Amino acid sequence: MRKLLALMGVLLFSAVAVDGAIAQYTIQVPGEAPTNITRTPDGGYMRQTPGQAPSFATPSPGGGYVVHQPGQVPMIVTRLPGGGYKMQTPGQTPTFATPRAGGGYIIQAPGQAPSFVNRFLF
Repeated sequence: MRKLLALMGVLLFSAVAVDGAIAQYTIQVPGEAPTNITRTPDGGYMRQTPGQAPSFATPSPGGGYVVHQPGQVPMIVTRLPGGGYKMQTPGQTPTFATPRAGGGYIIQAPGQAPSFVNRFLF
């Protein structure tokens, strides 16, 4: 779930031009609390769900983001050549999000069944 929410935040702000302005979006899965995603002045974002510690995505010098939350190991999110993203926590198998024909993304770790994220409506 952490990787999926991180990916959604990265895709959201990669797809939406905000012209340097700070913007906020809310994502809500049916039956769960809303998650607020707020753009930060450094080009990253903060993700906050009520009752949970916030997580942050800070742009990394080589492109991509470092996703970190107090008390958690940081996760590196990098853009792949040809589109898509690689998400990896040090010492763990990476997860890949690759564009899907017709829109959206396929999210898959090697040896596991894929998940799908449909195209955002904006």
